[in-house]
Amino acid sequence: MAEAQSGTGQLQEQKKGLLIAVSASVDKIISHFGAARNLVQKAQLGDSRLSPDVGHLVLTTLCPALHALVADGLKPFQKDLITGQRRSSPWSVVEASVKPASSTRSLGTLYSQVSRLAPLRSSRSRFHAFILGLLNTKQLEVWFSSLQEDAGLLSLLYLPTGFFSLARSGCPSLSTELLLLLQPLSVLTFHLDLLFEHHHHLPLGPPQAPAPSSSPPALQQTVQAMLHWGGRLAQSLKGASGQTPPGPSAPSSPPTPGSWWEQLTQASRVYASGGTEGFPLPRWGSRRHGTAAEVAQERSLPTEEATPGRGVWLGRLFGVPGGLAETESGAPKSRRPSSWLPPTVSMLALMKWGAPPETHSSPEELKASAPSMAQTHRAVRALCDHTAAGPDQLSFRRGEVLRVIATVDEDWLRCGRDGVEGLVPVGYTSLVL
Repeated sequence: MAEAQSGTGQLQEQKKGLLIAVSASVDKIISHFGAARNLVQKAQLGDSRLSPDVGHLVLTTLCPALHALVADGLKPFQKDLITGQRRSSPWSVVEASVKPASSTRSLGTLYSQVSRLAPLRSSRSRFHAFILGLLNTKQLEVWFSSLQEDAGLLSLLYLPTGFFSLARSGCPSLSTELLLLLQPLSVLTFHLDLLFEHHHHLPLGPPQAPAPSSSPPALQQTVQAMLHWGGRLAQSLKGASGQTPPGPSAPSSPPTPGSWWEQLTQASRVYASGGTEGFPLPRWGSRRHGTAAEVAQERSLPTEEATPGRGVWLGRLFGVPGGLAETESGAPKSRRPSSWLPPTVSMLALMKWGAPPETHSSPEELKASAPSMAQTHRAVRALCDHTAAGPDQLSFRRGEVLRVIATVDEDWLRCGRDGVEGLVPVGYTSLVL
């Protein structure tokens, strides 16, 4: 019982965090109007054409906060008569809440106006435009109140842990606090352009945090230590017999330009900083504690020139399959430890010898392959009549078969018919198998 109460308390604290974001955005908008000295100045500050700052403020603070609030606890999919199921989004909540039987006439008019805006192709941009329209008509508080009162809609679209479901059943104070936070916005006068986001090319979604300028210190030290060890390993594998590896105090020589380790070092600069300090690791080839026979066996090992297969294990470590390869003359050829650093030998040979000659197909072969290529095209059948609402949309009649050219997003397809192309709503069509 105590665990259930603690879980409910944590859930309520999480929902209050959503209200805090809404409260902060409302405070910023009210402070924007605080500079007005009369009603005329207040009306000018609320016009996005005269004061673009109000449009940026609403779209970057209030719209993301309300989008997160409406999306909280939303079921990932909802049933659809045509496609079986479709992905849920806050715009889906708007579509379900503005039905003629459950909404006022003004909300339905606003929904139709936003739906006809062809430049708004994503569900997020349509939801933002709907919020702008609610501010213009002073109905933001009215829409949230009607949404909270529709119990059937909430049970259909939301999980029991969602904000609106919890506000209706377990914690009604959340709904009351939300309406109180939005109430000051109904007093202000807004004249916001519904296409403000499209005209000003604002990024969708909340602002992202800037990427860190450098990697964590522990990661930098680890990568530097690996590069330091790898440089010594490459030098020891390339060294001739009888040469003494550098001691621990001797500075390691830089890798040979163009070598595989040089390329790997350059690729690792994204993680390592420009400094040269690192962990003082023991040198490669230092004496290991063992018997005298092991030491003598190490001294008797042949060098890389005498035994070409000595570095094969390092190549396998980096993912190179197989062993040594031979050239056309029969002599063994050296292979770089990693096949993804430079072009492969076959690619270099192709660049040297030239590409193979192109084969020209006969007209009969082209005619035979044309039907197979046409069969890969998809087609949809119109379920109802549709008149284009813009120049980039396509009009069609019920029963017509449209050729699918591309999928624009989850709500629109680009189709063609009789040499004419345009956008077609997904919900008005069915796939032709």
